[in-house]
Amino acid sequence: MSVNGVLYDWESVEVQLPSGVAVGISSINYSDERPVEERYGKGSKPRGYGRKNYKASGDIELDRDEAETLREALGGSVYKGEPFQIVVSYGDDGLPTKTDTLPAVKITKQSTGASQDDDNAGALKYDLKILAPIKWGGTPAL
Repeated sequence: MSVNGVLYDWESVEVQLPSGVAVGISSINYSDERPVEERYGKGSKPRGYGRKNYKASGDIELDRDEAETLREALGGSVYKGEPFQIVVSYGDDGLPTKTDTLPAVKITKQSTGASQDDDNAGALKYDLKILAPIKWGGTPAL
């Protein structure tokens, strides 16, 4: 149910990193998959299927100051150290809070850039590998 027509939007999103609640964040994206492959025998119709491996990944874009705070919280390097947790909550007045948990995240790539007339020069984008099933609304994917 919405209040005055307002549903979840970017203002409704709170992202908890090891460094605390992210304020200087532009985006977060995450997804998972568990492919299946048809199994054939005699004839042209599948007789069943086989399950492939679960995979989850994502990315996050942080302002440079927020990225530095995260790097410090991870011990000085975004690549070293143990996997960490990211909690993403969606909530607003009159709407139930929904929380997704990315339980074991490792950063696999970082990139940045700047250009003339850039209003957020040096923002960092991190590619994420999620090493355990995402908890969608508190329920594990597997």
